[in-house]
Amino acid sequence: MTKQEFLSELERALGKLPHAEVEQALAFYDEAISDRMEDGLSESEAVAGLGPIDEIAAQIAAETPPIPRAIARANTGSRTLNIVLLAVFSPIWVPVALALAAAALAVYVAIWAVIASLWIVDTVLVLMPFAGLASLAALAGGGMPLPGVFVLGLSLVSSGFGLVASFAVFWASRLLFQATRAFARWVASLFVRVSGTDDDGTSNRAKTHGGPSMPAAVESVPSVHDTLPEGGVHNA
Repeated sequence: MTKQEFLSELERALGKLPHAEVEQALAFYDEAISDRMEDGLSESEAVAGLGPIDEIAAQIAAETPPIPRAIARANTGSRTLNIVLLAVFSPIWVPVALALAAAALAVYVAIWAVIASLWIVDTVLVLMPFAGLASLAALAGGGMPLPGVFVLGLSLVSSGFGLVASFAVFWASRLLFQATRAFARWVASLFVRVSGTDDDGTSNRAKTHGGPSMPAAVESVPSVHDTLPEGGVHNA
């Protein structure tokens, strides 16, 4: 199979995926085949090393964000009919979309509210000695210095507890902040491919290069340079 035949078959296999995803996939595999041909493989060998087209198409479909994939599958191919269907079913999909957006925003705001609350409580505890001094001055002025000293002592203990708790609040805030990032990335992944690395720190080729990930079969096929004996090719 030639490169053009492979790309044509792949385009047909991708079916109703979003046009941008199809174009990215075709460009990605076009470049992959060209790179392997530059390494010395013939065109048919470079194409054969990619694996079955059905498996490649299934992998690309699995990597396509669910919202664009669903929209593309619902596409009738007629712009007018698409608009009519959107208008007819708007009483269903508009409330659902708004509810999901409101829920996502509520979760995000709630996490940040917890972070803010933790720091507000800790700040109040740390600043308690100022309230203790004010109470001491008021009680001493009223002829009750001992209760004022007692209140000041409690405020100092509270401040010490707040200082120690600051470390725990810091780490809790850090974990919650990471939770907000993970949640935001998950929401974004419903619409677009999210760039970055996986949780284990390894780079995701599909994400960082903006295209589908290469099947394992492609990575495992050695190039011609890997099979040449040391010293290069000797002419007969």
